[in-house]
Amino acid sequence: MASYADGYLRHRASTAAVLEFAWDAGAFRADHVISAVGLTRSTALSALDSLIDIGLIQELPNAGAEDGYRMGRPARRFQLRAEAGVVIGVDAGDYRITAIASDLAGQVLAEEHLGVLGFYAGGQHEDRQGAVFRVIDAALASAGRSRADVIGVAVGVPAPVDGDGRSPSHTLGFWQQMNAGLQDALGREFPAVRVENDAALAAVAESSLGEARGCDDFVAMMIGRRLGAGVFLGGQLVRGGHGAVGELEAFVYVSGVGGAQGFGLRAERWLERALEEGRVPDGHPWARLAGAELKAEDVLGAATLDDPVTKPMLDELGETLGRVCGVVARFYDPTRIIVCGAMAGALGDVLELARGWTRAEPGLLPVEIVASGLGGDVVSLGAASAAREAARDVVLPLLTARRAATN
Repeated sequence: MASYADGYLRHRASTAAVLEFAWDAGAFRADHVISAVGLTRSTALSALDSLIDIGLIQELPNAGAEDGYRMGRPARRFQLRAEAGVVIGVDAGDYRITAIASDLAGQVLAEEHLGVLGFYAGGQHEDRQGAVFRVIDAALASAGRSRADVIGVAVGVPAPVDGDGRSPSHTLGFWQQMNAGLQDALGREFPAVRVENDAALAAVAESSLGEARGCDDFVAMMIGRRLGAGVFLGGQLVRGGHGAVGELEAFVYVSGVGGAQGFGLRAERWLERALEEGRVPDGHPWARLAGAELKAEDVLGAATLDDPVTKPMLDELGETLGRVCGVVARFYDPTRIIVCGAMAGALGDVLELARGWTRAEPGLLPVEIVASGLGGDVVSLGAASAAREAARDVVLPLLTARRAATN
């Protein structure tokens, strides 16, 4: 005869399975759960009632004729109770930190930004940690929530990060300062914490929200100031032993690339040289950028292949991006490379030239090169998605324990 403990464990497992289904299901009926999870009706309804009791599922008004039910007892309808908790995604860049607060369904509630000093010799971990907490608190305040409401937090940093959320030592201390013990500091305050490389979280965003949906083997490449890659193979994020799978510093050894400088930086420097050397005529759209703080989006937005002034830059960037994508494709064998960041949408001609370069490269297996549509928020959106994943793993025991403590 089955013991009480056996029955309890089965109920806990079935409740977890129902929550897993409900997490992304939207509105659903019990028969949807039964079909998807393989439970009996009584077990499914018992699990749903348990989830309602702890506040993770809410019952919706009964289905009526508009939902296809015209006779008999109306079907009960349910959905995830999104307001049961908050998740926080953080893009902790060198000079700016962004935090997005979302509900459990992934709906963005608030977004806040904080300018920071950036890397400097002797920078203290406490300064970086404090800045991350300040922008998290600001996002929570804007959303009308508090730290007590937070279930999961994910942070993207410009450093390699291993599976435990820690970064290796860097000779100048840059990686240690960017990931300033964030896993432990945030873990003391919030139930679930995930620290990742920023490009890895860009890949998470593309997988869940962007150009990689339905694609198991892809590389999301950050191309603004520095090159960095988030790599998914077989549908899984790949980190490597030290979290450095996506570090692209080795391009310093590749002829025609020469380093890991991003394409935004390359475009800005190309125009700076052209202006200094007098290669931009008065009245040209680029001439109007002289004396201003150059932004890659403006430089590229005023460049076309039929303009003899701007074509050389586009040709150079296109060939260089083609070489970069060719090397990345040979190493990782992705079916798709997604170029990410605020300037990705301005790369139309550069992308087309890069595609032509890779198509002409002997022995290179086919790879699709596309621009991300997530803009400059790609890392923070990926962090929010990762925070939601982390929350899913802890929210059931967490809210069950909180419910028990109030009884």
